[in-house]
Amino acid sequence: MILFLAKIFLSGVFGFAFTLNSQTDPNLKGWDTKSLGFLLNTTNCPSGTEEVIKEAMKVWNNVPTANLEVKLDGNTSSTTYANPPTIYCSTTFGATTGADANVVPGAGSVGVLGGRIVQGLLILNVQPGAQANIANYDFSVLKIILAHEIGHVLGLGHSEYEPALMYYSVGTKAQLKLSQDDMD
Repeated sequence: MILFLAKIFLSGVFGFAFTLNSQTDPNLKGWDTKSLGFLLNTTNCPSGTEEVIKEAMKVWNNVPTANLEVKLDGNTSSTTYANPPTIYCSTTFGATTGADANVVPGAGSVGVLGGRIVQGLLILNVQPGAQANIANYDFSVLKIILAHEIGHVLGLGHSEYEPALMYYSVGTKAQLKLSQDDMD
């Protein structure tokens, strides 16, 4: 199984062209389902995380050409790749993801088997003292962060188009919305 990890940055680093995240398989296909329910492990998550996740998911359900419904389907105790995908809050985010916990608030990732996405994982940064701890963000910014990471779990890579939700950095985003690039 091949695993892809994508992180959102709040400050400048190199961005990638928009793509189905197919770095090692140009024929990568998305999820083989019409309804993708995520499971949330609420341990360590700040109050209100579930509501913010639900709001962030709505943006992906408003793509006119999409044939996939995204929803929060319940709770889990898992912290691993799974189908349905797992969302959890990590107090050891930097060590868990290898990302700078002062810059990266979340990381979305998929597992691929036979050219299909078969598992997903979304890790949220709640590392104590970290500047990018999601508890440090207001509701509107957190929705943008979560929607971006959900996009990675859907299999989307980064966009080079700065207004896109899937642009590598959300530092300039003021509201949750998809660009045509995201929808395409």
